[in-house]
Amino acid sequence: MNERFAHLLSPLRIGTFTMRNRIVHAPMSVCYADEQGRATDAMIEHYARRAEGGVGMVILENLAINVSGRQMPKQPMLADDSHVPGIRRVAEAIQQRGALAVAQIVHSGRYAGPWERYDERPRLAPSAVTFELVAGRFVTPQEITLAEIEDCIAAFAHTTRLAREAGLDGVEVHGATGVLISQFMSPRQNRRQDRYGGSRENRLRFAVEVARAVKEAAGAGFLVGFHLFADELAEEDGASLADAVELAQLLEAEGMDFILPMVGTFETLRIGRNTELNRLAGYQIEQIRAIKGAVRLPVFANGGLGDPDLAEATLREGIGDAIGLARPLFADPDWPAKVLAGRPDDICVCACAQRTCYRTQIGGGVCESWPLTVKQRGFYGL
Repeated sequence: MNERFAHLLSPLRIGTFTMRNRIVHAPMSVCYADEQGRATDAMIEHYARRAEGGVGMVILENLAINVSGRQMPKQPMLADDSHVPGIRRVAEAIQQRGALAVAQIVHSGRYAGPWERYDERPRLAPSAVTFELVAGRFVTPQEITLAEIEDCIAAFAHTTRLAREAGLDGVEVHGATGVLISQFMSPRQNRRQDRYGGSRENRLRFAVEVARAVKEAAGAGFLVGFHLFADELAEEDGASLADAVELAQLLEAEGMDFILPMVGTFETLRIGRNTELNRLAGYQIEQIRAIKGAVRLPVFANGGLGDPDLAEATLREGIGDAIGLARPLFADPDWPAKVLAGRPDDICVCACAQRTCYRTQIGGGVCESWPLTVKQRGFYGL
C-alpha cells in the first residue's frame, strides 16, 4: 500500500459490505438520462468509468422518485418499472469494476422543474413561501398537504424497492441542498403550524419518517444512507448545524448506514459571503467534524477535498470515515488510481468553471478540464 495515503486506501466496512477503499464518488447531477428519465448508454458509461478509476463506492446522481419531484429535463428517475432495466445496467457496470453501487433518491420540492414553466403545475413545499428561483424571478410553491406528505413518503419507499430490484447495493436519501426534505428543516421555508412545523422536533419529523420508511423498504443487506443538510448558511432563520447534529443522531437510531453532510442551498450560496465558499479547500470541515463527533455510524467528509493530501489528513484526524468527491472525479475519473500508484501530481485538477458546469448539467454535464475530444463527445465514459 502507498503509505502516504494509507487511510484513503484502506478498506471500510459499511453495513454488510466492505468498500475496497475510502474514496466515494459523491452524487453530482450530470443528466445523461433521456426525457423519460431512463438511463442511456452515456449514463452507463459515465458511471462505469468512475468505478473503473478505482473508487470504493459510486453514489449516482439524484434519481427523482416521481414526476412532481423531478428538477431537470434529463434528470434520471426511478419511479416505476420502466426505469428499472436501465438502472440495472448502471449498477452492473459499476459492480463489475469493483465498486459498490448506490443511488441517491430525491424529491426536489419547490425546486422541481421545469423552471421556465414554474406556474403550470403545483410545486410542493412545506409552506407557500415566495422565493427567488433565479436572479430577479420570484415564484411561490404550494403548501404540501398531509395526504401529499404520506404519498411522498410512500414514493420514497417505492423507489427504494425498485432500487433493490435493479440490483443496486443501496440508496442515499437526499435531504440536503434545499430539496424537499431539507426544506422541512428550515424555519425560513417551513412555517407550518401542524406536527411537521414549528419546533425542531416537528421540523425534523418528515426526514425521520422518510428514513424510517426507506429503511423498512430496503430490508436486510441493503444500504441506506442520508445526504444531510449540515447548515443552511442563511443570514437568519435557516436550518442550523444544531438541527443537523440532532437529526444525525435520530438517523443513527433509525438504522442509517452512513451520512454524507452538505452545507448550503442554491439560494444561500448566492449570498455575498457564501459566493466563493465552495471554491475553498475543506470548506465544510467544521460542520462535518461536529456531526461526526455526535454519532458512531460512518460519516463521509466532502466539499473541497480534491487535494489527496488534504483528503488523507481529514481521515487521519478522524474528521470523517471516507472522502466524497464529485467534481474532482468528474474532471479526472482516474483520481483514485493515480493516488494508489503514488502519482497524485498527475491528477487532472477540476478547472472549476462553474458557469459551464452548471449550465451543461441541465442537458448533459461537460467539464472544461476534459480533453477536447472528450468534450466534443459530450461525456467522459469508457
